[in-house]
Amino acid sequence: MTPFAINNFVQGRYLLGVGGLLINGIFAFNTWSITTRNHYSDTLTLLGLVPIVIFFLNLAFIKQGIVGAFWCYPAVISCYFMLPERRAWIANTTLLVITLPVAWTMIEHALAIRLIMTLLMVSIFSAIFVRVINEQQQNLKRQAITDPLTGALNRTSLQETLEQAIAQNQRLGIAMTLASLDIDHFKSINDIYGHAVGDQVLCEISQLLTERLRQVDQVFRIGGEEFLLLLYGTNAQNGYRVAEELCHLIASAQLLPQQSVTVSIGMATLQAPEDWITWMQRSDHHLYRAKSAGRNQVV
Repeated sequence: MTPFAINNFVQGRYLLGVGGLLINGIFAFNTWSITTRNHYSDTLTLLGLVPIVIFFLNLAFIKQGIVGAFWCYPAVISCYFMLPERRAWIANTTLLVITLPVAWTMIEHALAIRLIMTLLMVSIFSAIFVRVINEQQQNLKRQAITDPLTGALNRTSLQETLEQAIAQNQRLGIAMTLASLDIDHFKSINDIYGHAVGDQVLCEISQLLTERLRQVDQVFRIGGEEFLLLLYGTNAQNGYRVAEELCHLIASAQLLPQQSVTVSIGMATLQAPEDWITWMQRSDHHLYRAKSAGRNQVV
């Protein structure tokens, strides 16, 4: 954009030159924002960049004719790559609705028809392409943070999740409780019934935990037979009640044909000024106490 903006100033097309520099300015701001704050302003892009681009395109048609039409193609594609999908549709539809009638009046109709058809095709294929990219990105993200066996979260997002919970507790006073859950005598289950049955037990317990807990709660599998539960907005008393329910729920479930499966749970309600490691270590310590005291209980 910079060489074209400079050339427009040299050629006396000052409005086009200013438009090019404004577009560059928004690009530069978003680049700085991503680099320094890991944040991209799609609102600035939608409400700032898109109107400037539409103005720029219409002015280019008026000043340069068919040459200005060539700028429509990167503008259409950019909408899809720089905005969330719904906003991209809004921006692109607005761009086409305003720009194409101007093109129809400013250039020959035969060329205008070709321009309109190719722009529509570019828009459609760009939308499809970005939809596929977004779906692949979401699938990769799920695979990166999810335990492939049980479907619970893995350790990848554990630190970030606990740090966010601590920040909410400090800022808003929301109670947060961790529950370290370990399956009792899991090695003997694998030895007697085989690893396939052991894996099935893990999956069924993970499903029981997910079904009993709320959507705001998080279930992590952090070891072979150990899970970590983040109970959002839950104090020690309510957390203990939930943990007791989970113990009874799992013990009463028919997970094995000839014996019940039990779990031990250690709990820790967040206490200032704990960091996530200390908080988690305290929960683990209570889990070890529960196992030492005979298992199938909450400490």
